[in-house]
Order: sequence, then structure tokens, then C-alpha cells
Amino acid sequence: MTDQVLNILKFALLGLLYVFFARVLWAVWSEVRTPKQRTAQATPGNQRASGPPAQAPRAQPAPAPQRAPKGRSGRVGRLVILEPRARRGTTIAMQGEITLGRDPSCTITIDDDTFISQLHLRMYDFEGQPMLEDLGSTNGTFHNGSKIVGAKLLHPGDRIQVGTTVIEAQ
Repeated sequence: MTDQVLNILKFALLGLLYVFFARVLWAVWSEVRTPKQRTAQATPGNQRASGPPAQAPRAQPAPAPQRAPKGRSGRVGRLVILEPRARRGTTIAMQGEITLGRDPSCTITIDDDTFISQLHLRMYDFEGQPMLEDLGSTNGTFHNGSKIVGAKLLHPGDRIQVGTTVIEAQ
């Protein structure tokens, strides 16, 4: 090949490289500047529960949400979401088996957190005691700051962290 052809190929490769970097920067910029809409499904029966509606006109004050009862005699009766701020205060009654993940069939669906697996964890009753079990999630489940392996017993005041979501057992 002649030097002239090699120079043309170098400039073509350099141009393609600049186009590639420009596309990467455009993708990152569009992801950073676009706010994500937050939704959470956190009530039994797969009913949506999210933050306040955006600019919804209200004719009457909304009725106070019913809260799940606190546990009695040292038992966990409900779960309360502490973080992120958009879901703070959402309560889930500890009844039956509770699953958490991004899948719509989960009891608690958190579809805007990419650190949460499709089926991340489950909480269930084992011989009268509430148990927490990680279902082989990619990023793990943290119980009071420690990554869990297998199942752990839940006590009132325990904190569960899944991705950016923090839940307290009460």
C-alpha cells in the first residue's frame, strides 16, 4: 500500500473513533440529565403505592393511609421503608410471604433501582419467627450492615438494605 492510502485509512479510523466517543458522551449526558420517575409497589395484593401524584388537583383532603400495626411482644409486625426519600414511610404488614424485587409479581416492587434483582429477597414466617432470605441476588442483601448468606431471623429495629432502599422491621 502507498503512504497516501495509509494516511487516508488513519484519518478514517480517527474519525470513527471520535464518532464513537461522541456517542458515548451523548448517552451518558442524556442519562444524567433525565430524571427517573419513581414508583414502588408495597402493599399486599399488588396494588401500586407511590409518592404523591405530580400536580394532581384535589377537591377534598385525602384520607389518612392505614398503617400496618407494630409487632407485639418483641415480634416484627410491619416493615417501614426509610430510604429513598420518595418512598419514606411506606408500610408493609408482615403477613405470609413477602417478596421484593423489580418483577411486577413481587409483593414489594421497586422497578427504578438497577441494583435490585428481579426477585431479590423474601421474608417469611418460620415456626412463628419472621425470616429474611436473599434469593441469590447479584448485589446482595444487607441485614444491619452485614451481607447475608442464607436466611436470617428478623427482630424489631433491624434494618434491611437492598440497593438504595433501606427498610426497618418494627
